[in-house]
Amino acid sequence: MAVTKRIFQLSKEFGRDEKEIIAFLTTQGIKVSNRLSAVSEETYNLLKEKFMAPPEPEPAPEPAPAPEPAPAPAVKEEKPAEPATAPAKQPQPPQGDKKKKKKNKAPQAAAAETPPQEGQPATPEEKPEKEVTDLKIENMNKRTRTILFEGIMAGNNFIQRYSQNSGQTPLNKQKKPMLTADMDTWGILFNHKVENSDSPMRYWESVSKLMTRAFKIINGFGLANREALAAMRDAMAPIGGKYQPREAFTPEENKMFEAQQRLLFRTFGHGMGLVNDNLYALKMKADRMKARFEYMDFLSYVTNPEDELRSNERVPFNELIEAVAHSARSIVRRFNFYNDHKERIDNVIKKFFEWIDGYAKLKESGATVAKLEKYLELEEKFIDIVEFMSFDNNLVDSKKEKKGAPSPFDTLVDLLEAYRDNLDDPDAERNFKYKVRGVINIIYKPKEYSFTYQFGGLESNKDYRPPEEIAAARAAAKVADPAAEVTENVEAAEVVEKENPAEKQ
Repeated sequence: MAVTKRIFQLSKEFGRDEKEIIAFLTTQGIKVSNRLSAVSEETYNLLKEKFMAPPEPEPAPEPAPAPEPAPAPAVKEEKPAEPATAPAKQPQPPQGDKKKKKKNKAPQAAAAETPPQEGQPATPEEKPEKEVTDLKIENMNKRTRTILFEGIMAGNNFIQRYSQNSGQTPLNKQKKPMLTADMDTWGILFNHKVENSDSPMRYWESVSKLMTRAFKIINGFGLANREALAAMRDAMAPIGGKYQPREAFTPEENKMFEAQQRLLFRTFGHGMGLVNDNLYALKMKADRMKARFEYMDFLSYVTNPEDELRSNERVPFNELIEAVAHSARSIVRRFNFYNDHKERIDNVIKKFFEWIDGYAKLKESGATVAKLEKYLELEEKFIDIVEFMSFDNNLVDSKKEKKGAPSPFDTLVDLLEAYRDNLDDPDAERNFKYKVRGVINIIYKPKEYSFTYQFGGLESNKDYRPPEEIAAARAAAKVADPAAEVTENVEAAEVVEKENPAEKQ
């Protein structure tokens, strides 16, 4: 009669975990899908032989009772008075153990009685050692099966993460992962076979496939955000187009402004068009290289190590995947950054051209060389502070903005423009440095403070207050404590506290 028992029934019968039974069948080459799977009679006998065998851990502690009968040679006469059956029946009341365990205790008791009579003491000593060894091997096999099972489960979770379903949908119909700021290389290669081989021909085939896959992911992101990207593209049009040189500028000045315009576009522009252009160029190169193999000189390719097709340098494929993935997710980063700071970035683009126009007016009005050089120095500071602001939203304090206070970035830009508009004022530089010093507190924002310190051109232990204010502070300090010596260092520290009280709250 055929056995039609299922895994969960065998788990109860053998007193073993279902996962352990499934793992054992997997090691034996028997495929079992889940706990409801039925097993054949042959498989049932195999499991019965495996899990219903006499328990191996119990004989290991038997060497302890063995030495007890040895020190009692004079008790040989009392053996008939102490039948072995009586004490053997006393431990039987806990009948939770199975019959095979009871049968196993009888030979153990007999073995405990016989060692003093014959030369059998060797067998009970050798038997535990072998059983301990078998037990260790069995435990190692269990750990191996556990590790294998955990590895399979981890792989299933990994696949489900990128398939974005419960694994019930066929691979060819699964939803492709969308482009996000956290996109990694496995998302780019999802459900896409790519051969990473030393063969140049297969390498370029893989490059072509990778570029096609990246195209699909980026274009999918563009379709999902077409309206927002269109608005962003219109806002970036002034700096995304070709730079228009000015006749009043020297070639070096035009080159500098052109480089700054490209920098602003790379910093704030979404860059989808540039990334697609690079992907397309690399795909075309890969396709051309594949076509060249159709017309190769086989003799030269096989015999000449310097053959062009063999010696062509190729970047490692894993580095290429990482570069493509990073470029793809950087599109999302710039897109999100622009939407979070749309008004501020639009204002930066507007101010950039105002700086250029202001410099052109200075040259037309016949300004001195020193004034023109100072103006360009401040204009470069404007580009530096804009670039620094784009790194992880530095110098942009959202908490302050919610309370109606300007962010450090906006404050520094205003101070810089005030300095630019008053270049003829001898106190303009000192006033600029004096006010810059109190914008950022070194204790709470050391990185931003270091940048601001260099941005303002500040010097250590120097007081930038007006001379009359310094004299008044010294006079007040002497009145309060005539014996005290007021140093410029103390006064400079007081300035920071007066100019930046909100940062310490």
